[in-house]
Amino acid sequence: MSALLIYIVLFLALIAYSLPIAFALGLSTLSVFIITDQPLDLFAQRMWTGLDKFTLVAIPLFILAGELMGGSGILIRLMDFARLLVGRVRGGLLYINILVSMFFGGINGSAVADTSAIGSMMIKPTAKEYNDPDTAAAITASSSIVGPVIPPSLPMLIYVFAAGNVSVAGMFMAGIVPGILLGLSMMIVTFFLTRKKKYPADSKRYTLKEVFAIIRRFSIAAVLPIIMVAGIVGGVASPTEAGCIGVLYALLIGFFVTKELTVKAVYDAMVRTIGISAIVMIMIAIGNVAIWWLTMEGIPAQISNWFQSITSSGAVFLLLMILLYLLIGLFIEQAAAIVMLVPVFAPLANVYGIDPLHFGIFTCLALAIGLITPPVGLCTFVSSSIAQIPVQRVFRASVPYLAAIFIILVLVTFVPQSFLWLPQMLGLG
Repeated sequence: MSALLIYIVLFLALIAYSLPIAFALGLSTLSVFIITDQPLDLFAQRMWTGLDKFTLVAIPLFILAGELMGGSGILIRLMDFARLLVGRVRGGLLYINILVSMFFGGINGSAVADTSAIGSMMIKPTAKEYNDPDTAAAITASSSIVGPVIPPSLPMLIYVFAAGNVSVAGMFMAGIVPGILLGLSMMIVTFFLTRKKKYPADSKRYTLKEVFAIIRRFSIAAVLPIIMVAGIVGGVASPTEAGCIGVLYALLIGFFVTKELTVKAVYDAMVRTIGISAIVMIMIAIGNVAIWWLTMEGIPAQISNWFQSITSSGAVFLLLMILLYLLIGLFIEQAAAIVMLVPVFAPLANVYGIDPLHFGIFTCLALAIGLITPPVGLCTFVSSSIAQIPVQRVFRASVPYLAAIFIILVLVTFVPQSFLWLPQMLGLG
């Protein structure tokens, strides 16, 4: 049995045994190091090399900024603003859920965190209002994948580090249009769904004073992603510096403006940040070792030759990648899949003449779909647990939204100019 086959079988077996992806990848890679007589000190060296990048510091800073803003009362302000915009529409709570996901996703950049935070506040009131917990949970899980697409986005940062030679600013700007299109497509689905089910409309009216107060409160939250993204795009700050600014802003707002942030909340946010960052960093370190070994075995070159023997068309290559990404997404979480697959397929996309920003947004979106599809579907499991209903019912209610997301994926995949015009206009593409 070849070392590659042992590697694949052992990796799949460890995943089937419910071992975390990072450890499954690490143990399978360590095993083939031993089998192929690679020096074990090289394993540690390659792990360190994978983390020896100053810009990786941006990842825990982005996570901490999002965690702090989540504990600063910002989510309530986002919900109030969304209710002001669409609250009086039939089934308004569903639209509010989508809008808050778009706003909050721009702050924390994490789909799972989005589902947990928004779901805890929106699912039960929505289910009670419309007597439809399935749809309440489904819309929360589905709209949460906007977070990894609208900047600032944690998966985009991971993609940049995995791919190399890709602009963070360019990725952020390229994600704006697809993120908005995702939100709009879900609103269109909601429009037809709420009329079919005859959901009621909220009759609440706002005075002019209340409108200005809500907008003022919302602007406090809206400033953070603008500062972080504008700083990076404008060349004023690096991603790491932008992360520092985001953390400082979140602390100032939480302690002195909203006054809802406490020392304990900061401590809890830091603990969660350490946990999430550790998982990401382990994946990056182990992924670097695995990719190095695969490269020494000539696997990426073999994959490249195989693809090119099948087709010379970039469109066909992307179609095959859709199938691969959707399949991988069924079993492996988005960040882990990016670390494992992007170093292999990003250079191949370049061979086919595919713009790096195009392939980056396509990758982030395609792999994000796995967050709401079985059997893994982390966002769907989180929303079902909050709604206290079987996950199968949430999957079933998510089908119309999945169809809308897939349409946007097809648009992003085969009509890249629909969103690349923005980074190109700013000289980032």
